[in-house]
Amino acid sequence: MADEDTNPSGVERGVSMDQDGKSNVWAIEPKMEIENKSNEEKTGGTLLAVGGFVAFAAVAAGVLTNLPDPDQF
Repeated sequence: MADEDTNPSGVERGVSMDQDGKSNVWAIEPKMEIENKSNEEKTGGTLLAVGGFVAFAAVAAGVLTNLPDPDQF
């Protein structure tokens, strides 16, 4: 067949030839990436995110409670 003649290495490149000699380009799915993080790394990231949110909430609460009274103006 045409695929075997044009690519002797056997590696699919995403291109083939049909009966009329026209080239057909098709997608090759990328290899899946597997996450290799340990539970300790995941826990550390989660604690950092929660700590950042708590710090943001504390600053926001402090700013909102110290706004001037709008009826004063």
